[in-house]
Amino acid sequence: MELNVYNKRVLITASTEGIGKGIAKALAKEGCKIIISSRNKDKVSKSVEELRKINPSIWGITSDITDVRSIEKLSLFTKEILGDIDVLIVNSGNPPSEPSYFEETNIEDWEYSIRLYLISAIKLVKEFLPGMVKNHWGRIIFLSSWTIKEPQSIFALADVSRSPLIQLSKILGRDYGKFGVTINTILMGSFETEGAKKTIRNLASKKGEKFEDLWQQLVISPIPAGKIGNPEKDLSPLIIFLISDLSWYINGTSILIDGGMTNAV
Repeated sequence: MELNVYNKRVLITASTEGIGKGIAKALAKEGCKIIISSRNKDKVSKSVEELRKINPSIWGITSDITDVRSIEKLSLFTKEILGDIDVLIVNSGNPPSEPSYFEETNIEDWEYSIRLYLISAIKLVKEFLPGMVKNHWGRIIFLSSWTIKEPQSIFALADVSRSPLIQLSKILGRDYGKFGVTINTILMGSFETEGAKKTIRNLASKKGEKFEDLWQQLVISPIPAGKIGNPEKDLSPLIIFLISDLSWYINGTSILIDGGMTNAV
């Protein structure tokens, strides 16, 4: 099967480590032209340098997606380099106060979480969807979590704040499919990243348990194959298919990729 995503113009947010960087590596190998971003200037510089060893068509910028003005600067930077983009992949980190139960949160935590997951996605779509409509081709992918289908009390902030992306995908998919634009949400299971490990370390500290025990119990054991996914090797093939011409009939939906760990249907 020839997917042919070569020269696709791609923006990936939160892409200097973890899930986002794994996807950036895979797409760089496919010959995409990529803008990466994160809040950390050093991580942006190092990631651009690393990825350019794979593919010279990589650029990076510092950006805080909880700030709409910062997103506007990201948009301007992206359009100056690539013009209209073909692919928008909306990724994000985690709220700094998570993991936390509802009673442990305050209103500032909720405001931050909503800006991080929901407002950022809306603003990014507002910035880049018109160009896709004009070109009659585009792919928008929201990266979310399996916990949207099976909410976890310890992730109240994230699960509530990003669950509307499924509704947004459905609405936009229906409205803009006629322009050759698809909008989908990927519900990710566990992938081996430093961010995932940090979350479990924080939870272990909160519970007074060992990280290794909790990692095995909550992350590894629920996966039927008994091993965790790799972002570049196990998640990116799905991404590559979704940004290809062959995926046009997948639109306005959510796709679960979790190794079978969730109990939800």
